[in-house]
Amino acid sequence: MLLRLLSLFILAIAFSGCATTQMKAQNQEIESRLTDLEKNQQAKDAEIVDLQYQVKDLSSKLDTAKAPDADQAVPDSQGSTAQAEPANGPSDVGSVGVNIIRVKASPEKIQRALQSAGVYTGAVDGRIGPGTKAAIIEFQKSHGLKADGVLGKRTWDALKQYLK
Repeated sequence: MLLRLLSLFILAIAFSGCATTQMKAQNQEIESRLTDLEKNQQAKDAEIVDLQYQVKDLSSKLDTAKAPDADQAVPDSQGSTAQAEPANGPSDVGSVGVNIIRVKASPEKIQRALQSAGVYTGAVDGRIGPGTKAAIIEFQKSHGLKADGVLGKRTWDALKQYLK
């Protein structure tokens, strides 16, 4: 009888250890699946942001196509003449203004702030061209920001302080 009781006790311990091991394996699998889902969500979020920029660019192109003076020449800050660009970017993908402004601020405000900061000498014409982009890059360099020529949130937060 004692032998049976001892055998039963040993079997109970063995089965409870297996259940614990099985539970740990299930938890690891669930954590792994959760990590994969989080990565997928981050990728989808990034894709949504990219699509939002594409919509903004296409909208800008549409506005440019409707503008009567879209092919007017405008002098930039270096004095050379370049094609006019719409307020939110140029009409073709290879041009300077595409994806430069990523905040809700008018090009005129940006140019005035760049002038006040002492990095832009061109006209405040609302056209984002090579002179404006060069001024943005110069401002970013002088303020320890990533000098990519893109006016994002960090750059705008530093730049808008120069508005009067």
